[in-house]
Amino acid sequence: MSKVIVFLLFLGWFSAYSQTLPLESGLPLRNESKNGYGRMSVPFYNGYLMGLAAVQSTKPVDLFLQGTNGSLGIIYYYAFQKFSEDGIPIYDAPLEIDAPYSGKNKNRGVILQLRNGEIYGFWKYGTTIRRTVFDKASMRFLPKGEFKVVGAGFSDFGVIELPNGNILFLGARREEGVFSNGAGHPHKIAYTSEGFWPYEIPRMGILGGVMHNIDDKEVHVAPYTSLDQVYYAFDGFVGTKIGGKFYIISGTRLGNIQGYEWDSEKSNLKEKKYVVGIDNIIQRNPDIHAYVGYFKYDDTHQGIFTVGEGGIYYYAGKNKTNDKGNLVFDKPKHLLQSSPDLYAGSLVNPCLVDWNNDGAVDLIVGNSMGFIFYYKNEGTNENPKYGDPEYLKANNEVIHIQPGYREDIQGPGEARWGYVSPSVFDWDGDGKLDILTGDSRGKFMFYKNIGTREEPILASEKSLYLEGMNLYGTWRVKPGVARYGDKVAYMIFDRDDELHLYWQLDAYNVKDGGKLMLEGKPIRGNKYGGGTVGRGKVEIVDWDEDGVDDLLLGTYGKQSIPDTSSRGLPLNMKPRRGSTILFLKNIGTNEQPEYEFPKVLKHRGVNISVGGHECTPSVGDIGGKSNLVIGVETGRILFYERKNLSY
Repeated sequence: MSKVIVFLLFLGWFSAYSQTLPLESGLPLRNESKNGYGRMSVPFYNGYLMGLAAVQSTKPVDLFLQGTNGSLGIIYYYAFQKFSEDGIPIYDAPLEIDAPYSGKNKNRGVILQLRNGEIYGFWKYGTTIRRTVFDKASMRFLPKGEFKVVGAGFSDFGVIELPNGNILFLGARREEGVFSNGAGHPHKIAYTSEGFWPYEIPRMGILGGVMHNIDDKEVHVAPYTSLDQVYYAFDGFVGTKIGGKFYIISGTRLGNIQGYEWDSEKSNLKEKKYVVGIDNIIQRNPDIHAYVGYFKYDDTHQGIFTVGEGGIYYYAGKNKTNDKGNLVFDKPKHLLQSSPDLYAGSLVNPCLVDWNNDGAVDLIVGNSMGFIFYYKNEGTNENPKYGDPEYLKANNEVIHIQPGYREDIQGPGEARWGYVSPSVFDWDGDGKLDILTGDSRGKFMFYKNIGTREEPILASEKSLYLEGMNLYGTWRVKPGVARYGDKVAYMIFDRDDELHLYWQLDAYNVKDGGKLMLEGKPIRGNKYGGGTVGRGKVEIVDWDEDGVDDLLLGTYGKQSIPDTSSRGLPLNMKPRRGSTILFLKNIGTNEQPEYEFPKVLKHRGVNISVGGHECTPSVGDIGGKSNLVIGVETGRILFYERKNLSY
C-alpha cells in the first residue's frame, strides 16, 4: 500500500506538517520559506533517478527516485505540482512505493514510459533484466517477465524508446583491470612514494543493443564506444530530442554530463559531447554522482534532472547545441518541493550561531559535497524560521572543498567528497565570528571574517600551524573551540586518531597542549584504521551545567571511543550500534581537562541512533535554552529539547 512520506530517515522518522508549527523534539527542522516551498529534501543520503512518467500529471513529469542507503527496496514517487516564478519544477511530498520483488531488493531500477502511455520498470539481476508494468490505479509495479542481456556484462544501464519505436538497451562496461573478474581488492591502499595512486583510474565505455519489442526475451549487446569515455562510472542513460536530433544523455560519478547523438542509420552512438553552460564551459554537477533523468513539460519548460549525494538539481534546457556540438543548458538549480524538511545536502554538520549579529540564532552548515551553507533565522529563537540557504563564499568565491586526485586518504575515487565540518568562533578575538574547519583532506583551516559583525565577509582559507608545520590530524573532523579568559582551546583527533588539545598562540598558530585523557589514557577514536579513522565532531560545552566544559562527540557507527576494547562506543552500543552523540564529562578543569567514560545521549529514554555515517551535534538557544540539534546523513537537522535528553 502506497502512503505519503513527508519525512524519512534511516530509522523511519515521520512528520506531516504543511504549515508553521512549533519545534518538536526528535524531529527535523522544517523549511519555513514564505512561499511555501524550498529545496527538495530527498529521503536518502545518496540515490538513483529512476525516471519520469505521466502518472497524476498529463505529461511525463512525475518523478521516481530510489535510495542507495539500504533502502533500495523503496521507491519514492513525487507528483509534479507547478513551477516556481523562475521556472523551477515544484513537487509534492513523496509517496512510498514498495519495489516489486521480495527480499532486500537492493537492485537498481529504471523507469520508461512509452509513447503509448504504458509505464515500465526494469530491475537488474546480473545479466537478467526483470520487467514490470506500473499500474496507476494501485500505484504498484506488476512483474511482467524478463529479458536476458547477451554478449557482455555491464553495471549501470538504461532502457530507452527510440524515435522509430524500437527499444534501445544501454549498459556501462568497465575496462579490464587489476580487480576485474572478481579479483580480490585489498582492504587498505596507500599512495606510492612518488605520490601517485598505485592503480590506474578505471575507465568505462558503453555497450548496447536494440530490441524491436518491449516484450522481447533477449537483447544482444556489442560495444557502442571505446572503453575510455568516463572515469569510474556512468550514472544512468536517458533519451531526448534536442535541436531536432535524438540524443542519449548520461551522468558520471565525477559530475560531467555527456551527450551522444543517436545514429539511426548505423544503430549506434556518435562521438561524445558534453553538457555545457551558456558560457560554453563543461558543466560539473554539484552533487557527487549525477544520475540523470529528462524533464519535459513543453518546449519552454524542459531540462535535465540529476540526483546524487547531496540532493537533486535541474538544468533548464536551451534546446540547442553550440558550434562544437555540445549541448547547451542553464546552470543547475535546486529542484523544489512543497513544505519540505530543511535540507542541507548529505552528511551535514550544523553550527547554531548568530551569524549576522541580529540576536536570532542562525545555522552554518557544512556537508559531504564540500559546501558551507548559511541559513538565516527569519523568526525568533523561541520559534525559528529557516528557509533555503545561501552558499558561503571566501574571497568572493563559493567555498567548495574538493580533495581531487591526491588529497583524500581513500584515493582519487573520492575526489568529489569534501566532508567540510565548520566550527564558528571569534578565533582572532576581534569581535567578529570566523570559521574554522576540518575536511576530507585532513586539513585544519581558518576563514577570517574581514567584514563586519552584521555582514560577515570571509577571506580565503588559511592553514593553522604548529611549530611552523601546517596542523594535521585525521580527516572529516569538526574541531572543538572554546575561550577561557585570555586562552583559546582547540581540539581535534590527531594522527594517532586520539583526541588532542592545542592552545592558540595567535590567529594562525597553536601550541601543543597534549593528548586528552580518560582514566589516565588517551581517548582513541577508532578500532579499524584506514579510512575509518577521524570523522569525530567535537562540541565543547558545559553539558551538565557544573561550571566546567564537557565534550559532546558526534560519532559514526564504527567508532570505538575511548578505546578498542569491547566497551568502545558506539561500536558496542546496545541493542545495536549506530551514529550517536557521546557525552564525556570533564572531571578536571577547563585548563586541564580529564574525562569520564563516555555515555550515550538518550532521547526520551532511548539511545539516539541516527544512521551509519557520522552525525554532528550543536548546542544553542533555539526553542528554549541550551537545546541540541544534530546533523545527520540524510541532510536533515534534528531538534532535541534539552528536557527530553538524558545519558
